[in-house]
Amino acid sequence: MPESGLSTPNAFDARRKLLAACAIAGLFGAPGIWLLQVIVSEVLSATACYGVSAPRPAPLWSAFNTWIFAISIVAVIVAAPCAGLAWYGFRLARSGVSTDEPHPHHHEALRSAQQLRTDDAIRVRFIALCGALVGTGFLVGVIFVWLAPLFVGACGVW
Repeated sequence: MPESGLSTPNAFDARRKLLAACAIAGLFGAPGIWLLQVIVSEVLSATACYGVSAPRPAPLWSAFNTWIFAISIVAVIVAAPCAGLAWYGFRLARSGVSTDEPHPHHHEALRSAQQLRTDDAIRVRFIALCGALVGTGFLVGVIFVWLAPLFVGACGVW
């Protein structure tokens, strides 16, 4: 069976590792930061804004708004590079192998080495694009969570 680009000895070179890191930053970094931001903000809001059975008229802590703002700023500062790194990985993946030649869909055993490399490049670009879109989407989510207290108040119902 012909070897694909993934099974060759030099498949995990520096470029491949950088592309993987970029995809991981977009697929897991920005969503993880958003999730952490929401969890921490909601736990603090629940503690500061709600008593045992009724909402409080004002937050329990005087610096509550500052804490929520600081958490959101840190989340934006961390999520923005994750999304940027994912887009860098997509640009790097696009600059790889050219896919200008026609691509007949044959059985893998009948494909040439060039067709296998092209297929591998297409897969890498797809994963890089997914990472870039997911990273950007969750960066927008981080920004919305950051802006929400400005519009509804720190202890407002969202």
